[in-house]
Amino acid sequence: MFGITISATSDALPFWELVDEASRLEPTSSIRALAYPPHITLARYQQISPDLLFAAAAAIEGQRLALTFDRIGIFDTDPIVLWLSPRADRHLLDMHDRLHKAAGSTLCDPHYRPKQWTPHLTLAMSIPSERRALALEFAERAVAPFSMTFETVECVSWPPVRVLRRLPLRR
Repeated sequence: MFGITISATSDALPFWELVDEASRLEPTSSIRALAYPPHITLARYQQISPDLLFAAAAAIEGQRLALTFDRIGIFDTDPIVLWLSPRADRHLLDMHDRLHKAAGSTLCDPHYRPKQWTPHLTLAMSIPSERRALALEFAERAVAPFSMTFETVECVSWPPVRVLRRLPLRR
């Protein structure tokens, strides 16, 4: 699997606190196990040429992105995924559009294509379905708004997560 992410290296304490709380619903913390910084995945591919992957990442270079998170969401799948929702941000959506204009969308996982993508910062991604009621309860919690700055665009492969190319976003 291959992807393009924007990642944060800034202080992310509120994020990690929520990860640790959400991970209590998992057999083990899926996010801590990644050993990868907080990130938003903009595109995910089963197969893509490295040249196209790198060109798409280069197309979204731009300014660092400060996003505010204020709500927990849930992908009610098996396994269940809990995530944080960023407030609507035109720069994030523009970045996503530029990436897909550069790479096209046909190779991309349908959930990450334009008009299908839900911007999210994952808290837990392996909650067993028998813990669904607890996950739904967790998703209804109020979240004190907090912001994180996303400073890099990365081309990655997984599993395990391996950074293939890192591009800094400008100040």
